[in-house]
Amino acid sequence: MSFFVTRIGGRKIAVAIVLCWVGLAVAAVLAGGRLGDVRVTSGDAMLARGAESARVLSLMAQQQGGRVIPTTVVYERAGPLLRQDVVAVRHDIRRFAVVPGVLRAARHPVPSGDGQALQVPLLLSGQQGVLVEPVVQRLRQITGEGLPAGLSGHVTGLGGAGADYADAFQRVDVTLLALSLGVVFLVLVAVYRSPVLWLVPMIAVVVAYLCAGAAVCLLSREGLLDVLGATPEVFTVLVFGVATDYALLLVARYRERLRVTHDRDAALREALAGGVRTVVASALTVAGGLGCLLVADTNALRSIGAAAAVGVVVTMVVMVTFLPALMALGGRWAFWPVIPRPGGRERDRLWRRVAGFVGRRSPLAWAGSALLLAVACLGLATVNAAGIPPSGLFTQRTDSVEGHDALARHYTVNAPVVVLARDEASEAVARTVRGVQGVVAVRPGPPAPWRAMEVTLAAEPSTAEASRLVGELRRALAAGPVAGQALVGGLAAEFVDSRDAAVSDARAIVPLILLVVALVLVVLLRSVAAPLLLIGTVVLSFAATLGLCSALFTRVLGFPAMDPSFVLYAFVFLVAFGIDYNIFLMARVREEAVALDTREATLRALRVTGGVITAAGVVLAAAFAVLAVLPLVPVVQLGLLVAVGVVLDTVLVRSFLVPALAHHLGPRVWWPARRSRHARTRLAPQTSAA
Repeated sequence: MSFFVTRIGGRKIAVAIVLCWVGLAVAAVLAGGRLGDVRVTSGDAMLARGAESARVLSLMAQQQGGRVIPTTVVYERAGPLLRQDVVAVRHDIRRFAVVPGVLRAARHPVPSGDGQALQVPLLLSGQQGVLVEPVVQRLRQITGEGLPAGLSGHVTGLGGAGADYADAFQRVDVTLLALSLGVVFLVLVAVYRSPVLWLVPMIAVVVAYLCAGAAVCLLSREGLLDVLGATPEVFTVLVFGVATDYALLLVARYRERLRVTHDRDAALREALAGGVRTVVASALTVAGGLGCLLVADTNALRSIGAAAAVGVVVTMVVMVTFLPALMALGGRWAFWPVIPRPGGRERDRLWRRVAGFVGRRSPLAWAGSALLLAVACLGLATVNAAGIPPSGLFTQRTDSVEGHDALARHYTVNAPVVVLARDEASEAVARTVRGVQGVVAVRPGPPAPWRAMEVTLAAEPSTAEASRLVGELRRALAAGPVAGQALVGGLAAEFVDSRDAAVSDARAIVPLILLVVALVLVVLLRSVAAPLLLIGTVVLSFAATLGLCSALFTRVLGFPAMDPSFVLYAFVFLVAFGIDYNIFLMARVREEAVALDTREATLRALRVTGGVITAAGVVLAAAFAVLAVLPLVPVVQLGLLVAVGVVLDTVLVRSFLVPALAHHLGPRVWWPARRSRHARTRLAPQTSAA
């Protein structure tokens, strides 16, 4: 790294680096493609690996030549059905049967007990390469044509919900990208107040996004990682956010050194000497924290973890090579009209006042901050991570939600379960299933190596009672002569397996990410006390954010529950980003402590990094807040929680709690090492911004 830093100022080398990255970006656009093109949205891909329900889906797919997707078309009228209604529905059934991708359609509609609705069960193909969205779109087109006045039709079930889920991403991808670019542009213009300077980091951010996205696409096409669910959208806002953060950090250091020396090449080298080290440490911490998701059993968690870790690493490489090369070519004049020259002063009156308050009243600053966070933690009592039912998955009224509600109004909706039994033991399995309290109906399927039985439970899907009955059914089939002869799957079982996998993942990943973060901090700060202090503040900030947002979701936005994996997502993202900003601050404190007393170094670091860290936090918060444009409740919840958490962490934790604790502890914060005014370390004294 030192070899690179000493040579980046050379014009020829800078030009070569710029041309290299521009060429890679062009190649990325031509060869990489869009992340949305490699996204997988099938239900079995979203399940936990090794889950019993996933094994059921796999075995059924092998028997039937591919996965099947249960789908329902429901018709309703606000009053008794008319004769022409039945005629029209039967006509639709004949048209459904010839739609490519429809494996089986009921011959006759099933009337409701109140005589106001008809439902038509369908099975759609879920084979590899067959997209469910066009099939559902054609079904909806059919139901919208030629129905008698007053009769409405909706496509719901797994097929309808899956199509709405995929459509939600397709319709907002371009909007999300445009909003992310807009957020970066507005923040850069507001921070730099220059008609020129914002272009330098913006170009670097766009190149980082293109190269990182292409890397993930290529890895996906090679089968080295899967792109599932909301991974492309989270990846987009993450890369834009962290790339802009690193740009703010490096440009701020360069501008400060330009106020010290006339030699702009020397200023760039001095800025990079500390800045690159901080960016690399920050990126490795974030990538390492997100990479911990790779040990998860839940496929969606592994997808986001792998893509995010790759994105952060590629972004880091771009920002510590391409951006410095652009700065070397732009030089001092890129800052026009406020050109930094030796003798100039940074306008940091706000952060001088904050540092002054922390220095005079450090016990009050850290105690008051901790108390506010503790009060926010009271909202943890409202956390409900039991899972979001299909009808509550979207923020708007989709066709599948309308159909679900129509079924609930006119039919008894019970939890569906599939019991897959070995053929030779199918009769004994069927008797055992019928003997389980809460089983309403059992319909054995045709003979096969594994015979599929459609089982109905006396509970609404996605409820605690349905989960309890799935557990009772599995316990009954795990005992006696049928032990090992049957598997329980289906929608209700998938819900249970997803929840159990989320709990198991949390137990494995939470201590792992804390260990990874602690090791990085110990190596960077060469201390034990400082990493423990920083991790403690980040965990407290996470708990406060979760409590605050849970109360916001349930009391204000009307989201009654969260996805089972939501708390783990929140922990990983908030801890990774919280430690990221801790590194920005404490790495600078350590640099300043080479020549200053620890308390003086803390206040100095707070003054010069406060503006940079706050701007970086605003960028990242705004980037994740953009996820709120997606009509999917889990993604909206994640975006809002990260945005609130980053703002809370930046404004309260990084501005008051951490520096006040470091100031209060003084040299003890470096325990077991000792640092004093005359300490000598391998770190060269720097006076550049964080």
